Amino acid sequence: MKLALLRHGPTLWNGQGRIQGHADIPLSDEGLEKVRGLLPPPGFEKARAFVSTSRRARQTAEALGLTDAIWDARLMEQNWGEWEGLSRASILARDGEDAFRRAGSENGDAFRPPGGESTAELHARVAAFLKDVAKSQSDAIVVAHLGVLRAVYTLATGWDMGAPMPPDLDVSKVLIVTLTPDGTPRIDRLNVELPVRSRTV
Repeated sequence: MKLALLRHGPTLWNGQGRIQGHADIPLSDEGLEKVRGLLPPPGFEKARAFVSTSRRARQTAEALGLTDAIWDARLMEQNWGEWEGLSRASILARDGEDAFRRAGSENGDAFRPPGGESTAELHARVAAFLKDVAKSQSDAIVVAHLGVLRAVYTLATGWDMGAPMPPDLDVSKVLIVTLTPDGTPRIDRLNVELPVRSRTV
């Protein structure tokens, strides 16, 4: 089966460079308008739909017309604990220039923001979701978060998250993977654009 994954639309915090994590931030007015002008990826218009329980993801699914999407908390963004609501610059100013290194940023799965969730824990819950969704052979679409797309890419490629994000992965576009029966993802297509909704005059 094939699984299409896309990130929620823009929020005010996205525009301000602030980390959202589990903070339940809605889409901005501009973000909602942008998503309303788009359609699900070709071939997935009638697919099963799953969505993070975060409001920004649910709003995105609804704006795309995925009104019957199933909410699943395993698709939430990584919990960034004490750093939620802060920008990278604010974190470095408050906690020191080595704040990310001390949190394990150079050690891939071991990265854990203070009071938050480790990357390994994020990967484990995303892998559990993939295993469950693969039990059916019908294709599916997921509306989630940057961290979830990165997690699926990592599970598919073995990317060491201690290294910079691969240049071939654009998390503003759709990631399509093929799932084996046990839920193991394999890259099918990267950086798929969402079609623009035709406007009636």
